[in-house]
Amino acid sequence: MEDYLKRADELARRFAERAAEYDRTAAFPKEDVDDLRAEGFLGLLVPEPLGGAGAGFRDYVGVAMALARGSPATALLYNMHAAVTGGLAGIPEALALALGAPATFFEVRDRILRAAAEGSMYGVAITEPEAGSRLSAMRTTYEPSDGGFRIRGFKSVTSGAGYLDAYLVAARAAESGGEDPVVSYFLVPASDGLMVEETWDPLGMRATISNGLHLDVHVSADALIGGVEGLVLPLAYTMPQWLVASYAAVYVGVGQGALEEAVRYLSERVVAGSRGG
Repeated sequence: MEDYLKRADELARRFAERAAEYDRTAAFPKEDVDDLRAEGFLGLLVPEPLGGAGAGFRDYVGVAMALARGSPATALLYNMHAAVTGGLAGIPEALALALGAPATFFEVRDRILRAAAEGSMYGVAITEPEAGSRLSAMRTTYEPSDGGFRIRGFKSVTSGAGYLDAYLVAARAAESGGEDPVVSYFLVPASDGLMVEETWDPLGMRATISNGLHLDVHVSADALIGGVEGLVLPLAYTMPQWLVASYAAVYVGVGQGALEEAVRYLSERVVAGSRGG
């Protein structure tokens, strides 16, 4: 993984040159993502037999910290992709089978991961107004339809909305409710059934373009992660690192970048004709 860490440092330098303009315009950092794709980083966490680098969480942490020193926004977008690919790749097969996942789940999982290694980029669409990321309070619903599922709802903060190949969406069964609804995850491909609402206008991290995302879309049966409704535990098994701790890696990198910039500024500052005063 030393090669990936070295290349991440090189990419961070490129990202840093573009970061201010992307942040000022709140534009999707396409050049950064193109670099990540060209250098194989979208397949970092994909097992080697599927065309990836076979890296683990520790490897990701080093890469994320390096990328964040160049562009925090791009590193956060990459974190969302890593949460999907790392989470799927890290599900132990024995656990998934014990929880009821059908054998077809592994075929679908491998197809998703192989596509990432080939350049597909994924995001996460979970957060909703008032509910935040609490699965029990989700209002986005799904129901069986034409051999697949119909998903309807609104996600208030979706990083990369409108620019990614697919989104990990949390939704509850339409007929379930109360404090313990049936909640499932779907990997929803980009389509006309997804409509972006431009709600993202923060003071910083503008280039994540975390806009609102309206969903009224039909997906095939194999979009259901785990292959069984309500089977979110396989992803929850890896959630502590991929949907929580992975953010920490990015923000440690942000802190390192801020410190490096402070040192550079103070070293080059000229006071009364004396550099570094």
